[in-house]
Amino acid sequence: MELAASVLLDTTLITLTLALAAFGLAIIYGLIGVINMGHGAMLTLGAYFTWAGLQLEIPFVLSVILSGFIVGFIGLLFEHWIIKRFYNSPYETLLLTWAFFLVTTELIKIVFGSDFRTVVNPYPGSIDLGFYKIPTYRTLICVFTAFVILSTGFVFFRTSTGIKIRAMIQNREMASLLGLNISLTYKIIFGFGCFMAGLAGGLVAPMLSVSPYMGDMYLVRSFFVVIVGGIGQILSGTIIGSFVIGGLETIVALFSDQVIAQVAVFFFAIVILRIRPQGIFSEK
Repeated sequence: MELAASVLLDTTLITLTLALAAFGLAIIYGLIGVINMGHGAMLTLGAYFTWAGLQLEIPFVLSVILSGFIVGFIGLLFEHWIIKRFYNSPYETLLLTWAFFLVTTELIKIVFGSDFRTVVNPYPGSIDLGFYKIPTYRTLICVFTAFVILSTGFVFFRTSTGIKIRAMIQNREMASLLGLNISLTYKIIFGFGCFMAGLAGGLVAPMLSVSPYMGDMYLVRSFFVVIVGGIGQILSGTIIGSFVIGGLETIVALFSDQVIAQVAVFFFAIVILRIRPQGIFSEK
């Protein structure tokens, strides 16, 4: 019983951490159809900006928030100058965001160097549940992730802004004729997705070594989360996709090493996509 409970807790922690990393990609890809290959670079930028903020003796929480806003602003500039001209050309946006990833990675190495950086865990220690101890900081991240996803769901389904966004997704031309500013809505979505990527980078930085390529593994996993969960399903799809990818990796890692666990995850994801190409939750 204790083993099952510990596995469930570990799976929940990994699921919500992965959901946080994938949420920005799910928003941009699911709502406006841009395959943001620069997602990993934006996550890396968030980690480096958080590290730089701490070097300037800015409190951790404020450093993370500022990092998210800076990355979001960079994303807005990228969208305004380049991406907005290619929304009807998915292959071009794929190549452009990949170019953003390559250029940003090289700029990070020029500015910060290729050495590993360390962000000190602001909330060390663990929470003792009697039968199992869970890391305090990872638990706080999971609570924050749940709050962000639920808040986004409230905005998406219970506010006029959410109604406008859903109208644009269903029929962009009709929404435009009814007075919705499509260009501004796209900017808001793209900027918020970039903001979430930067925020996620800052939050996961204490759990990893900050390096120019730290966002790569999250980019791959985030794509699997979005595709397996279901494109366009930014709430249920992100949670279920994260549970499938993160949970399976946790369970397989109990009986083997991490490499085999990742191979098993990728194989399982391919099987799911072969059976249900639209993902577990198909778009209504």
